[in-house]
Amino acid sequence: MDFINLKTLVESVESGSFSRAAESLCVTQSAVSRRVKILEDNYGQLLLDRSGPTLKPTAAGDLLISKARKILKIEQEFLRDLQMLAQIRKISFCCTVPFGVSYLPEIFTEFMVRNAESSDLNFVFEMPETALKGLRENLFDLVLIEYCEDLNLSEFSWFPLPDDEMVFISAPAFGIGSATVEIEEMLTQRLYCKKSGCCAVRFLEKSMNTIGREVGEFSNTVFYDDIPFILRAVLAGEGMTFISRSIVAPYLDNGSLLSHHVNGFDRARTRRLVLNKGRILDPMLLDFIQGIFKRFSLDPPASLLTTP
Repeated sequence: MDFINLKTLVESVESGSFSRAAESLCVTQSAVSRRVKILEDNYGQLLLDRSGPTLKPTAAGDLLISKARKILKIEQEFLRDLQMLAQIRKISFCCTVPFGVSYLPEIFTEFMVRNAESSDLNFVFEMPETALKGLRENLFDLVLIEYCEDLNLSEFSWFPLPDDEMVFISAPAFGIGSATVEIEEMLTQRLYCKKSGCCAVRFLEKSMNTIGREVGEFSNTVFYDDIPFILRAVLAGEGMTFISRSIVAPYLDNGSLLSHHVNGFDRARTRRLVLNKGRILDPMLLDFIQGIFKRFSLDPPASLLTTP
């Protein structure tokens, strides 16, 4: 029984489509379809009902998925035990892109200076909902998220960190001179966005709704799923973007980019460090967490240090 095929079957059902499962697993859609077909051929049973808009398990699929989740959990426990046997502690950390780009390199470098011989770190960038799903399924040891929605974190232990700040940025040559602007001035400008549904776009939608406007009022919006490309376009004076201030801090500091705040917008986006309740913090994981708080010039809260 192939663990990869089982993981693919479970992810296909949980995501509802082969395309979303492929995106989550970082493979092609045809690879996902092929893995599920291998399982169906092996057992001689149709495992998924593909007739509707959302994939649904058949009766045989339900049975296999129930067993697969138990098997995959045992596999995770076995791999963790092997790492402990080898005296190498694997830490799986998931965060959103702004934190990963702006803060993680320094935290990682300092951590590895202390723990290079005894640690194996795995970093993943995901949207907040996907990060929490992975934490719930024990795929991650801890996650760090920035979000604008009212997420329910009651099932987790969470700890506040300084909020993220969202701003419009443009090059000086683009012609938006003021740090504080009215929304009407921005609606006619070319706006670069990473992709529809990304965290920045969702925060922009919320901010627009706060002042009684709609994000669709921006008359010239360009979606491009590549932050470096967007930054090159903005630096060249071709438009503006709405982004985490931390990502563009070096450009703002040297004056090659300017930040703009729209009257009525809330700049702050909540940032939280999240882990499962009752999670035992071994010394290496605690060291990594302390490095995160140190990066913000903070001491870890006492409740975190005494988490059972």
